[in-house]
Amino acid sequence: MTPPPAEAAARLAETGRVRVEMPLGEETTRGLHGALAGTDMVWNRAIRTPFGTDVPAAVFDAQDPAEKARLIAMVHEEAAEGFQFIYDRLRLGLARTLGLPLPAPLDGLHALFNDSAWLDWTRALTGDDRIAYVDAQATRYLPGHFLNGHDDRHEDAGRLYAYVLNLTPRWRPEWGGLLAFTDEAGDVTQTFVPAFGTLNVFRVPQPHLVTQVADFAPEPRLSVTGWWRTTPPPG
Repeated sequence: MTPPPAEAAARLAETGRVRVEMPLGEETTRGLHGALAGTDMVWNRAIRTPFGTDVPAAVFDAQDPAEKARLIAMVHEEAAEGFQFIYDRLRLGLARTLGLPLPAPLDGLHALFNDSAWLDWTRALTGDDRIAYVDAQATRYLPGHFLNGHDDRHEDAGRLYAYVLNLTPRWRPEWGGLLAFTDEAGDVTQTFVPAFGTLNVFRVPQPHLVTQVADFAPEPRLSVTGWWRTTPPPG
């Protein structure tokens, strides 16, 4: 692989976050978009509840409209003052472990991310030789979806850096879905628009959020996200 740009490594070291343009190349990136946008994807709807987080998106959408509206109202009520989220995802490592069918580009991506060449690339970008594992989940944000503020801190998870590989070919900031970083006062200090093929990387822990996707957004916000870790996640 081509080494990461020196200026990107310097910016990450200085600010704790960076955007890298098209690290996987045009062909691979377009193949990943095709997989996420295709009909073979089996999405889970992620919502924070006392009973867990994921339910098949098709099951959620097939509910009685009144029940679905009740659940969405609950999410909005909790989101107003606390931590909450709603978006679609598919955990690639778990799917591979369980032998679930994955579109070939996504199956190959998880393998590529844990190949020695990519791990060396992440270490070169970050200057951190502790990186030993990359996990990944495909994500889809539909209109109304969001992820409230948090810092990715997780005891004993070995998270060193978070990343977002953006896979929507066209996106406008007016459509929402922005990766926003905040300071201690709650002010937004920087935002990344999910530009196609860009890789956003930031040091953990760091307060951030994904703004709500607008009702008028004409297409979903697609990406692959995860963490560069010291070890594989528990379980």
